Amino acid sequence: MRIIKESDRLQTLVDRLLAPHRRPQIVGDVNIHEVFERVRSLIMAEFPQGLTIRRDYDLSLPEFRGDKEQLIQAVLNIAHNAAQALASRMVAGDAELIFRSRIARSITLAKVRYRLALDLHIIDNGPGIPAELKDRIFYPLVSGRDGGSGLGLTLAQTFIQQHSGVIECDSRPGCTDFRILIGLP
Repeated sequence: MRIIKESDRLQTLVDRLLAPHRRPQIVGDVNIHEVFERVRSLIMAEFPQGLTIRRDYDLSLPEFRGDKEQLIQAVLNIAHNAAQALASRMVAGDAELIFRSRIARSITLAKVRYRLALDLHIIDNGPGIPAELKDRIFYPLVSGRDGGSGLGLTLAQTFIQQHSGVIECDSRPGCTDFRILIGLP
């Protein structure tokens, strides 16, 4: 059932990517923790051994208007990359992902000042992003993995930008932190 549901969701997303003029963004009320929990269940289904996903949520965060499917895909792309980077730590049994949610105050995103913003983090304890890729990870077709398409982070960035947000990355060996900021009206 989960595979069918995910296939349908991905098909809808691909259809919207390939024909954006025919299908507008599907905007509704979004609870960011539902997004994180959906991604968590997908990652745990694919990587059931040796990976711990810790949840560090601020449960007081408000719902906001957005496209839930795009947000799921953006977070999933980041979390999936992180899980793949943790392969050797999974074998050792100490791979960890952290999903963290907070509120940020007084943030400027794309020259617009927001009194409040969602401050989301996807943190892993993997090897870090190679120095030669750090400045290019959001460019299309840039991948640090054999067989990688180099589109996951590009799509994630596009979807977050469509939500008046940005993605930042801080990475060093043992800690990579993808931070997503989304302005709240």
